[in-house]
Amino acid sequence: MSSALSPIPVNLVTGFLGVGKTTALTGLLARKPADQYWAVVVNEFGEVGIDGATLSAVGGELEVAEVPGGCICCTTSPMLRTALTRLVRARRPDRILIEPSGLGHPAGIVDLLREPLMAASFEPRAVVTLLDPRHVDDPRYTSHDTWRDQLELADVLVINKTDLADTGQIDRAGAMAGAMFPEKLAVVQTRGGVFDAALLDLRMDLQRWSAPVVRPPAHGLAPVRRRPTGAPATDGGLPEARRRTQSSLDSHSCGWVFAATQMFGSQRLAELFEVFNDPQQLGLAGLVRAKGVFQTERDWYRFDWVDGMPAAAVSAYRRDNRFEVIVQSATPPDWAALEAMLLDARLG
Repeated sequence: MSSALSPIPVNLVTGFLGVGKTTALTGLLARKPADQYWAVVVNEFGEVGIDGATLSAVGGELEVAEVPGGCICCTTSPMLRTALTRLVRARRPDRILIEPSGLGHPAGIVDLLREPLMAASFEPRAVVTLLDPRHVDDPRYTSHDTWRDQLELADVLVINKTDLADTGQIDRAGAMAGAMFPEKLAVVQTRGGVFDAALLDLRMDLQRWSAPVVRPPAHGLAPVRRRPTGAPATDGGLPEARRRTQSSLDSHSCGWVFAATQMFGSQRLAELFEVFNDPQQLGLAGLVRAKGVFQTERDWYRFDWVDGMPAAAVSAYRRDNRFEVIVQSATPPDWAALEAMLLDARLG
């Protein structure tokens, strides 16, 4: 796999068993640009490759690689590496679509694609997750870790099979999607798995965020490093750190977003969220909420603070690192002390 060429865009199309992933892929392939050659990696739970045969029938400029009988979601599995290597060596595709097993945890695929040797040849683009709105009312799904992880990982959430669900189920699925943190890049409703292929390349709207955070050293802290002029941006153009503030009446929020390649120290983050029990230390009188998703040296974690209770749990989210706090006060706080402690939690 040569690194001389631009990395190949790779999209994951995920969702639980029976949600319509193969139908959605079939539609995407039928509508792809005629001058492009696409490849699909299908991972089925069983030994007989039904989905691969279905996709192959689409024909045209298409290659389908099946990986039946084993999960490709684990970063230690050689199956996905082998399948991708064979695809590129046979004929370099313009795009690769990966359909993991509906029973797999697809976050491991994103981690694998971001490994240094893989990142030279492959570029993860938007993760698309399909959701059957009828599942929102079914505890067999809502209590399933994989079902929740697939939704959390999604950059684009496609609420599919709206022709089979009632209005209440569709509304509850939409409300659940809208309440997720971090927010989705897009939430669409459809039937038959049909969605706009432009969503595959959807990126975060950087215009909603301020200029990169670069501050002079304070308390021994180093500033966020700028990329050298002409150096490639990481993660599809996301700078190393951006900040956004908002105020409405007596409610004020501040959020930070870092590239997915940035790593944070888990202990430092834990200490930060413990400090929120005495928010005056950071000039945050009236703190009501703090939440964030970070890549740490251990894993990706979701951190929360609410009502004096800090908590942390493993997260499937992979798009970027982000952090947000909400304060209720008559005037906006000075966010400098909090930002300094957040920057100090970075590793490297």
